Amino acid sequence: MISAEDIKAYAEDGVVCVRGLLDADWVARMIAAIDRVEDNPGPFRERYAPDEPGMFFSEKFMWTFDADFRALAFESPAAEVAGALMAATKINLFYDHLMVKEPGAVAPTPWHQDMNYWPAEGDQICSMWMAFDEVGLDNGGMEFVRASHRTGQRYQFVDFRGEDASEESEFAPLPDIESDRDAYDIVAWDLQPGDALVFHGLTLHSARANATAEHRRRALSVRWTGEDMRYIHRRKMIKLIRDPGLSPGDPLDSDLFPVVWTQSDNAA
Repeated sequence: MISAEDIKAYAEDGVVCVRGLLDADWVARMIAAIDRVEDNPGPFRERYAPDEPGMFFSEKFMWTFDADFRALAFESPAAEVAGALMAATKINLFYDHLMVKEPGAVAPTPWHQDMNYWPAEGDQICSMWMAFDEVGLDNGGMEFVRASHRTGQRYQFVDFRGEDASEESEFAPLPDIESDRDAYDIVAWDLQPGDALVFHGLTLHSARANATAEHRRRALSVRWTGEDMRYIHRRKMIKLIRDPGLSPGDPLDSDLFPVVWTQSDNAA
């Protein structure tokens, strides 16, 4: 599934499209699971841009309470693909993050870097954004600034709920990418259900609004880490579903961040 060109693209561009990551059976299974979670909110349900028209919501850590999301993390090809792209000898599950933009959800996802929200530092960390509907720029497709993960720039995070969190960030102000798009090497892909976009934790990215009247955009982003990642505390970071039992500087090995794949699994 992963070629040498994919590995090179991930390293140099900070993002790669993996076609057919999940087969039709996995897609059908996870669509049912996503719709079930939508109808039965878990402990981390959030509505983004609540003052804007349309429903854009998220859920996190589903693998800890839902058997299908756990199966995806532990039994699908996803972790092995992450290991190949990051040249890792082991892969830990960091967390899973469901993001659904229903038709008419007019709020875009602002430009940001994922890792600046996370209690982790290192290089081997990626998000695997899996599509469960046909996705294009008209219904919430993703865009990326190519190679932005290698610039050394770290930017203030944006609160997706519309709150100003800049004073709590140790990072630089984010440039106004939308007002100067020609200055950036912006790339995007149209996706089919089962396709995935895999991108580095520091790759700048955003997602369009769902401007359609009838096309849903159900996406699951699973975050994976390799052996060089270490636990840290940030002034402002995502809330975890429970204490991972780690101290700053510890490897991300705990029952909350379990090892899902190792290089020896391939040898076996």
